[in-house]
Amino acid sequence: MTIVDKIAAEKSSLPKLVQKPNFVGWSYYADFSTIRVLTNDYFKGIVQGIPHNSFLVCATFDPDQFHSVRDVEKEVILLRVVGSCPLPQDSDLTRTKVDMLQNIKDKNEMIDTGTDDLTQNQIQYGGLECRVLGTFYMENGELHLGSDQESFSASARLRVYRPKGEALNMIVNHVDPTRRAQAEELAKAAGMKSAPVAIRIGTVRYTSTARLHRSADSELVPVAIYPSDFLARRTAVLGMSRTGKSNFVKTTVSVVKKIADESGIRIGQLIYDINGEYANANQQDKGSIADVFPKETVRYRMLRTPGFLELQNNFYVQLVEGHNLIVELLRNEKGTKSDAVSVFMDTSFEEPEDKLSSEHQRWQVRAAAYQAVLFKAGFEPPAGHKVKFAANQKVRDAVKSVSPSCDKDPNSGLTLSEAADWFIAARTANKNSPLESSTKGKQWLEDDTVSILNMLARKSATDAYIRGFTVLTPARDYHSNRRATEVSDEIYDHLKSGKIVILDLSVGEPILRERISKQIARDVFTSSMRIFIAGNTPPNVMVYVEEAHNLLGKGAALTEAWPRLAKEGSKYRIGLVYATQEVTSMHPNIMSNTENWFVTHLNNAGEVKELSKFYDFDDFSGSLIQAQDVGFARVKTLSSPFVIPVQIDKFEPPTAT
Repeated sequence: MTIVDKIAAEKSSLPKLVQKPNFVGWSYYADFSTIRVLTNDYFKGIVQGIPHNSFLVCATFDPDQFHSVRDVEKEVILLRVVGSCPLPQDSDLTRTKVDMLQNIKDKNEMIDTGTDDLTQNQIQYGGLECRVLGTFYMENGELHLGSDQESFSASARLRVYRPKGEALNMIVNHVDPTRRAQAEELAKAAGMKSAPVAIRIGTVRYTSTARLHRSADSELVPVAIYPSDFLARRTAVLGMSRTGKSNFVKTTVSVVKKIADESGIRIGQLIYDINGEYANANQQDKGSIADVFPKETVRYRMLRTPGFLELQNNFYVQLVEGHNLIVELLRNEKGTKSDAVSVFMDTSFEEPEDKLSSEHQRWQVRAAAYQAVLFKAGFEPPAGHKVKFAANQKVRDAVKSVSPSCDKDPNSGLTLSEAADWFIAARTANKNSPLESSTKGKQWLEDDTVSILNMLARKSATDAYIRGFTVLTPARDYHSNRRATEVSDEIYDHLKSGKIVILDLSVGEPILRERISKQIARDVFTSSMRIFIAGNTPPNVMVYVEEAHNLLGKGAALTEAWPRLAKEGSKYRIGLVYATQEVTSMHPNIMSNTENWFVTHLNNAGEVKELSKFYDFDDFSGSLIQAQDVGFARVKTLSSPFVIPVQIDKFEPPTAT
């Protein structure tokens, strides 16, 4: 052994993984995926037990003599305890135990009797079934972890240890050097000076019963995540209500904000707040996101509320979106609808691209009539709002003959009050004699515009009374006369500037929340895609969604807004964090493309069975159903090749900015 070899051995990280005081037994069976361990009660007592799902390591070398170890032995195999396994002599030992118990004379006797020391020693041995998670080895002076075994020896007697402290820290927070280099490249591409450092999210926890392995005498080992794992990636947060999903999402928002501040880049965060717990403080948490980052948070709500921007569009400016929302309300309204209302629901207010065409002129008339209906229904218009549309001299003369006060040229602009009177007079004139367009053979009023005028006059085609414009009044709460721009455009501008945008969807009609949610998701996606296609770099955006099964369910087509954002968003630097308790309801294509997983308690075997299809979550099937502890999660991130059981830290608000 040369001096160089001795120096290399001293610098190697492998011996640190093998802690001799934590010896728990030997391997007695091995193949590529499984190792069975012979242990006994004495060994387990020394290390304070071997919990289910705990990590073990095994090796053939003595860490104190690592400088003399053969190259073939310079590896440490990482295991997870997945259960117990029988020993060949178990049936005989079981018989001995039964005989011993049957010979006890005093039922209050607390010590074993009737066995010699040799028998007592034999019956305390047992077997552990362990899954091979990978192999640690050194390469170019760095610690690597392969996700399997390269080979195994049937005759090798591997010594097995339960890692604690530094060794466990090395295991749960290990990032392969190759993955670390990739993260640094991605960080630079995102505008960061270097890859952000890992940030603690919790501590290792193996089981719900944490009396020994998390006692006051035990060292709690921190688990950290790498923020770069989440940027432009998909993250699933799965579990029943009140098991810590929202706490984790708040922690993630805070972590991303911290990374953005420290790295000097802008990362916009968009939170779909279904229950209002991110926009508002609640009893379970120490603060809302809005309280923690008051200067960096912009809140929206569907109803007018102090401290919130309005999520509503201006129906006079966003004609199509306003009309679509009204139609959604009308479709959910019980009762028979008049012919005029039915036609109105099917009318399109999309503006033609060619502004010089006759089609555009007809759209101007239709749009102006619709705005007059909105005005009559009590939708407050923007200050000084007027409508303009073309009407030839014959049309203007016919309208004036019905109502002499309607003598203004609409092309010069009419107030909404003037427009309402003008169109009612136009309806009467048209009934007397159809108004002709300047285009030969064309009527000036199309059928759908006539129906709008019937709603304005609250009369049917036969002049019978109808509810008319009053059917629109339930939609007034979803209109804002103060908004001059599309709400989606305003939100995207906030995201580009690195703001945290919270959409408080805890109020309002569910179907309207869904429509607005989908609209904003679609616009964020298409805006980033448009920037990318133009050859520029889209902004970094993180999107958080609660009750995700309602948006990313099995029945959703991959061409729809939400599935497309989830599937293709990473290409345009959009990361998605979706939370749900209904794993089986999620779109399988989206689940298959998810890189990060945080799973708490699930309450039935069907959900767990679906989850067990991914990575090594099958190892935790039993505990996911049994353990209902808040914040007890099984975590798989992009940088980690295996699932880690973690007690997520309680959300601790940092100093507000």
